[in-house]
Amino acid sequence: MAHINNTTVPTLRLYDSLGLLKPYYTDPETHYRYYDIKQNARFDMIQYMKELGMELKEIREVLDSEDLRKIESVLIRKREQTIQDIEHLKIQRDAIDRAIGSIERYSKSPSRGTITLEYIPARRIYSMDTDVNFYDHDIDTYLRMEFKRSPRFQDGMDDQEPDTEMRSVFP
Repeated sequence: MAHINNTTVPTLRLYDSLGLLKPYYTDPETHYRYYDIKQNARFDMIQYMKELGMELKEIREVLDSEDLRKIESVLIRKREQTIQDIEHLKIQRDAIDRAIGSIERYSKSPSRGTITLEYIPARRIYSMDTDVNFYDHDIDTYLRMEFKRSPRFQDGMDDQEPDTEMRSVFP
């Protein structure tokens, strides 16, 4: 079974111990595991679900239930998680691109003391009056502070204008 399915004997033993893929017969003297050819389909399904990012525990529950609705709901959850992961990875990629751009700009900058004129495209800048040092905390600290101060979040209403101390400045 291991050779036919391009896997390892320890993998088959793990699947056996987790109840994912029980051998058709185990020799009591040698403990050699024998599998029926029909079990290849279950093995393929396990491998496919692993490729989808499912955990072995989830796979066992789905396969044991033999309920198509449960399989569908697990796959829908996995799809939603994948969408969230992709969005998070896009944010990380954009941050990396900005860091690379900053490094490139810094490496091309003139030597110290040289006066230069540089075009910076328009951008929004948000400011907030606070006694907390930005460099000692992350942005979540400021967001929590703003949520506590803002009547918009205290009242549970999200159609109000932001707190007046949080203002947008346009160049």
